[in-house]
Amino acid sequence: MPIRLWVSGSGFPRRPGIKGTITGGAGVSRLVPMLALAALAGCATPEEDEAAVQRARPAVEAVLARLPAAAAGFERDAVQDVAQGDPASGKVVEYVTPRRVAVAYVFLYDLGQPRVTAAELPPEVERAVSEATALPSDRTGRQLSVAQRYTVPARGGDLSCAALEGSFGRTRVERQVCVGVADGRFLRVQVTMPSNAAPSADSRAFAAAVAGAARGS
Repeated sequence: MPIRLWVSGSGFPRRPGIKGTITGGAGVSRLVPMLALAALAGCATPEEDEAAVQRARPAVEAVLARLPAAAAGFERDAVQDVAQGDPASGKVVEYVTPRRVAVAYVFLYDLGQPRVTAAELPPEVERAVSEATALPSDRTGRQLSVAQRYTVPARGGDLSCAALEGSFGRTRVERQVCVGVADGRFLRVQVTMPSNAAPSADSRAFAAAVAGAARGS
């Protein structure tokens, strides 16, 4: 009988001012309005700065639309908000294998940051691993721990990954969690499956495929 898995998820530098002393009667009267216009042009509001960032990176929906219908044995399913009313938490796309023997989640989020870079990955990787090993208190007999860390090569940049091993009751399970960056946002790919599952799904190949697709590369 196939095992159905429960899986838990989950500004800008100030522009330099114009400095200098101008002397010379009529020249001053002509230049002052010009300087005032230049100063106004160089002072963007926080809202304008944020709008510029959003124009520089695609919308979350546009990035998720790049994800494949199927990859490495998984088929795409539903997309939903990670947390209702909290855009910073992003969105998540579920992927499943036939009969939900294995389940994968692809998260895209920014935690309220205007543009995420690779320099911000290390702490986010640790947060992702911590969340991936945490299990609800109302579900007893479940435990997961880190067994291995590695990188998964992917188009547009490697993913930082951790392999977790443990059990859900009497069932031995394994979970892979990978984190990278895609178009200025964090990309997290989490896959959970029974340890003895038939090799119909490949967690590393899946992570690499969806990362490359999300990056449009």
